[in-house]
Amino acid sequence: MICDETQCLPPDDYSFTVDLSKGQSIEKEVIYKTDSSTLAIIPKLENFDLNAPIIDTCGETEESNKSFWTLLLLGFFGGLISLFTPCVFPMVPLTVSFFTKGGQEKGSGIGKALLYGFSIIIVYVSLSLPFYFQGTDPEVLNKISSSALLNVIFFVIFLVFAFSFFGYYELTLPTSWANKADKAADIGGVIGVMFMALVLAIVSFSCTGPLLGSVLAGSLDKGPVPITMAMLGFGVGLGLPFTLFAAFPSIMKSLPQSGGWLNSVKVVLGFAELALAFKFLSTADLVEHWGFLKYEAFLIIWIICAIGTALYLFGWIKFPHDSPIQKLKPTRIILALSFAVLGVYFALGFRVNENTNTYSSLNLLSGVAPPVSYSWFHPSECPNGLNCFHDFETAIIQGKEENKPLLVDFTGHACTNCRRMEDNVWSKQEVFDIIDDEYILVSLYVDDRKELPKELQGEITIVMNDGTKKQKKINTVGDKWATFEANVFQKVSQPFYVLISPDGNLLNHPVSYTPNAQDYADWLNCGIDAWNQLNQTSSL
Repeated sequence: MICDETQCLPPDDYSFTVDLSKGQSIEKEVIYKTDSSTLAIIPKLENFDLNAPIIDTCGETEESNKSFWTLLLLGFFGGLISLFTPCVFPMVPLTVSFFTKGGQEKGSGIGKALLYGFSIIIVYVSLSLPFYFQGTDPEVLNKISSSALLNVIFFVIFLVFAFSFFGYYELTLPTSWANKADKAADIGGVIGVMFMALVLAIVSFSCTGPLLGSVLAGSLDKGPVPITMAMLGFGVGLGLPFTLFAAFPSIMKSLPQSGGWLNSVKVVLGFAELALAFKFLSTADLVEHWGFLKYEAFLIIWIICAIGTALYLFGWIKFPHDSPIQKLKPTRIILALSFAVLGVYFALGFRVNENTNTYSSLNLLSGVAPPVSYSWFHPSECPNGLNCFHDFETAIIQGKEENKPLLVDFTGHACTNCRRMEDNVWSKQEVFDIIDDEYILVSLYVDDRKELPKELQGEITIVMNDGTKKQKKINTVGDKWATFEANVFQKVSQPFYVLISPDGNLLNHPVSYTPNAQDYADWLNCGIDAWNQLNQTSSL
């Protein structure tokens, strides 16, 4: 039985038919299609044509390449930050000595420095290559990123990294790897320079590994190309300073001396790793419906990490490798106060929004923390206290009963941009009112690991782009809605929003992530215009 806040609907058998003669001739690249003999497992739509919306002039906002540039910049800053870790920073003088020994000419030194930087980039970009060999299933990366097992593994790894940064133990790659690469670096010439880059990557792993893991985990659900962009950014961020130091050794004189401040950087990064660890545990908790890491618990953990960082910088908490603090420097005081303010900011997430009776989401944690509706004290089945359904067939019935169009929301528990849309766009009054008053909202979670009833499970045959056929198991709620999205709407990313009539007419072009609330409201209003136009036509 499906319930919203006002009523419950008993289970009903509801059949659909699809007129294949009208054709779903998709001019765009077809992600995959299902064999016609197995269509009964997933919903079907009457009158649906992806290329023929009622109004053809609004919608179809695709995610731009800005996300690629964002990942490139995040990777770059991750690589840059790694320079100021105890494993990497001491490598700077060693690198400079490698390039200055032998009294080589300036032009030759710059050329080798550029090759060295390029080699560092190649080392890190090569880490993304395995993701190009995942197979042709378009949903594979979504399955990987939302896998409870993988997210728990990430949680454990980040905990291990965090306590390593705190100084309780050290993580290193096998010494034999570094020795072999170091011997190869002594060869000299081009090969020696390239192996010197490999030495840097291996020796610095205990500090760069956690940062690299953060960059990789943040781009895992976006496909192999964004992963490459993130790794490229990381390689450039780490390689650029070393290239400059190798080409212009005099820059070294302006660098601060190694000392206790390097360990402080490492400990602060440890607190960041600790906080991020619970982001992955939260994803697993949401996907599997475990219910132990709800919004309140997550927020408290992040508050503790922020305040803990502040206390550490003030010198009130000590870790194994800390040097005695004789006097607090202004920079350290400013950073400590900043983390204290951040902790207070996180605490503001416990304010209750009287209109929605849920907590007020924080912009900085939007897409990172669990949804505010996932709460012990102010729970809600739907974002922002809206009425919604989580079953497409039931929403269709409700749409016919109320004579309203449907807003189909393909979303995911592990979807960052989905939470940002709910927190920053749907919460705006002009958008909230349209959804609440004019539409039947149905949110379909493509990564929901809850098992379907046995009678609704089965296998379907899907035809891939290259014409090959594969058997796909439909065992979970997420399997059903992910296949529905890919087969009917030719999309596998989230968020993805579709406006349709209860009898299956597409009202306008679907949209993806639309961070501008006014643009999204205009798109919703366009759907209402199409709905009214459709009703006028049918009444003639």
